[in-house]
Amino acid sequence: MRIGVNLLAVIPGKIGGMEQYVRNLITYSQKNNEAHEWYLFLSTHNFHTFSEGRHLHKILFHDISRAHELFHQQIQALRLDLWFCPLLILQPIDVTIPSVINIPDIQHEFYPQFFDAPVLQWRRENYQSSAQKSSAVLTLSEFSRRSILEKFQLPPHKVHAVHLDSSGEFSLPMRPEQDQVFRLKYQLPDHYGLFPANTWRHKNHLSLIQALAILRNTYNYKVNMVFTGFPQEAHQTVINAISQHQLRDQIKWLNYIPQDEMPSLYRNAHFLCFPSLFEGFGIPLVEAMRSNIPIICSNAGSIPEVVGQAALLFDPHVPEDIAVKIAAMSDPAIRADLIAKGTRQATLFSWDKCARQTLAVFQSVLRKTSS
Repeated sequence: MRIGVNLLAVIPGKIGGMEQYVRNLITYSQKNNEAHEWYLFLSTHNFHTFSEGRHLHKILFHDISRAHELFHQQIQALRLDLWFCPLLILQPIDVTIPSVINIPDIQHEFYPQFFDAPVLQWRRENYQSSAQKSSAVLTLSEFSRRSILEKFQLPPHKVHAVHLDSSGEFSLPMRPEQDQVFRLKYQLPDHYGLFPANTWRHKNHLSLIQALAILRNTYNYKVNMVFTGFPQEAHQTVINAISQHQLRDQIKWLNYIPQDEMPSLYRNAHFLCFPSLFEGFGIPLVEAMRSNIPIICSNAGSIPEVVGQAALLFDPHVPEDIAVKIAAMSDPAIRADLIAKGTRQATLFSWDKCARQTLAVFQSVLRKTSS
C-alpha cells in the first residue's frame, strides 16, 4: 500500500496531542508493517522535524498556496493507493483515490461559543463535508464516534474509534535522580497538582482557579498547582483570574516543557487535575497513569471513557466539586487506590495497537474500493 499523508498543518509544539498522535502513528506503523510505503507531505515549518527511512519518504511543499494543485500532481506521479489526512479535514476535498481522515472531536457542535466567527464558520463548512466525502473517518474515542455519527448523519460502518497512548518517554524506566534535577531546575514546590494544557477556553482553567480560591478562603487549605502550555485565546482571562483571586503564589506557570522532560514533571506531581469541558481523548490522563500519580478529572466528553475507574470525577462546571476532589488527594488510601487502578487502566492503551487498528481501516477501505 502506498500511503500519502497530508501533514502541512503540523506546527511543531503548537497543536497539542494531535502532534503526538501523528508522529507516533507513523513511527509505529513502520514497525508494524514495512510492506507499506509512506509519503509525508510537509511544509518548510515541519520538514526538518520528520525522519526519512527505507519506506518513509518526505515531500516538501515550498509554496503552500499551490497545495491543491501540487497534491493532485504528486498523488498521480507517486501512484498513491490511499490519501490520509490525520488533522481534521480532507484536503484536497476532490481527491480521486480512497481517503481517510481523522476528526478528533466536534467540539464546535457542542460549544460554538468557544470559537470566534471565522473559525466556527470554517469548521462548519469543512468538517461535515470532509466526513461525507472521505472513504472512512477515524476518531479518538467512542464518545467522539457517537457524536460524529449523530451530528453528521453518517453510516455506522464509516466511523472508527481508535484510542491513543502517551508518548514513548512515559514508558522508559523511571530515574529518580533525573526527577530531582528537574525539580531543582524549575524550582518546583514539594507538593503540587499538575494541569498541562494550552489556554484554550474548553480546558476550563477558570473553574480550577475558583476551586483553589475556595480551598484557601473557606478551608484555609492552600494547594500549589503547576500549569504548562502555550498561551491561546483564553490566556489573558486566565491570567486576570489568577490575579483577581490572589493566587500568584500558588500557581507556577512553566509554559512549554520539552517532551523528554515531561515524565519528570508528572512524577514529581502529587496529582493530575484535568478539568476540561470537552475532550476527544485526553493524552495527559494516560500520561498520569503511566507516571503513577492519581487523577481527578472532569466527567465530560471522552474523559470517563479513558480513565474508567482510575480517577475521581467531578462536575467541571462546579468549582466546589473540584475543590472537594482536590482535598481528597491528601488521603493516602484514596491515592493508593487510584494509582493501582491507573496502572491497570493504562494497559488498555498502546501506540502499537493504535497503528494496527489504523492500518486495518486503511486496508478495509481499499478492499471495499476494489470489490
